[in-house]
Amino acid sequence: MRRLNGSSLAREGRCRNSRTVLESTPRAGARGSFVLAVVCGLAATAQAGPWADRVVYGVLDGEPVYQPGVGDAITFGPFHLDALWNDPESVVGKPNTLDFDDLEGWGPVPGGFAGGPMRRLTLVYSAWQYGSNDPDDLGQRPGWLDGRRKNGLGLRPGSQVVVEFDEPIENNPDDGGAYHWGVDFIVHGNALFAADRVIAAGTSMSSPLLTGGVLSEPVEVSVAQEIIGPWYTFERSADGLFPTQPWVWDDDWTGEEQDWLKPVDPSLGPADFAGLTAARAIDLYAGSAGGTPFDLDELADDDGDPVSLGWIRYVRLRDPLGAQGEICGIVDVPPGPPGCNAADLAEPFGLLDLADISAFIGAFAAGEVAADLAEPFGILDLADISAFVAAFSGDCP
Repeated sequence: MRRLNGSSLAREGRCRNSRTVLESTPRAGARGSFVLAVVCGLAATAQAGPWADRVVYGVLDGEPVYQPGVGDAITFGPFHLDALWNDPESVVGKPNTLDFDDLEGWGPVPGGFAGGPMRRLTLVYSAWQYGSNDPDDLGQRPGWLDGRRKNGLGLRPGSQVVVEFDEPIENNPDDGGAYHWGVDFIVHGNALFAADRVIAAGTSMSSPLLTGGVLSEPVEVSVAQEIIGPWYTFERSADGLFPTQPWVWDDDWTGEEQDWLKPVDPSLGPADFAGLTAARAIDLYAGSAGGTPFDLDELADDDGDPVSLGWIRYVRLRDPLGAQGEICGIVDVPPGPPGCNAADLAEPFGLLDLADISAFIGAFAAGEVAADLAEPFGILDLADISAFVAAFSGDCP
């Protein structure tokens, strides 16, 4: 379970005056069923979630500042010339999963001018126009002026953006691939696999063949524990492998999302995807939503000596090669679950019992990440309670 410091709890807002009710009714042939209800005022508890929390625009007296023009600037342009990609705030939070269709339907609409209806982003159709991560927007054709979110930030030579996480990104031990291969965070850009055809909104993922590697623009990624450094830079670049794949494909779109907190196996390379259909490439993701994985154990200092960082709080993105890379979001990869499933929250692990129920109730009432088991991540609500009940009822193997 991750730490929650005082400042982040103040920002996220704990449940106050909460009331917890647990009812247990024995059931023949089963360990027992229960109904769990947690009431938290009139609204669910908001959390920052695993995504980057804010852009740091400068440093004043060694402290981060969040207002442009204050202190010594550390987030600054020139950013992308296209207005769609010049807002640093668009890298905060979860990336978009939908995008205006730029292949059809251009023209005026009430309130502005728009492309075609909003369609799913895939690993062969990346973000570019205004987008959304609200599934209810699928198929709609809103105007550009109606407040839909930009997809990300485009960098140019001489620019950089620094983001901060309320909860430190911790150095996950290498678990041999059981959950995260030791990956600590994932950076999403708008790279895509080149395919043998134009990808229309209705294209089956079983049809396109991947033909030309990844179309991408390298982005330099650096990290630090403190805003004033020291900063350490990865050899691996972002906005490359693995293109973002937000949606589950199972012979058709299921309406479910892939796991944003799970990395793709970092040992895979372009050759592993060459000649595959888009559907088979999604299979190789093994449920992950993609993005470039980063492991703090890969860091080295200026002399090439390994650097051992137990955690970091700041991520810096640059475009030193002038490739105009784009960044859409950065997510912290949590430690792998120690128990048999999402409900196995307390010792003894491998056994679902009242200790796990108590742990979930405590985490939910305290507004902790351990209770955030279901979409929408960052909000504790009935979906998380239902996910816990389902996992608990499934028992351990």
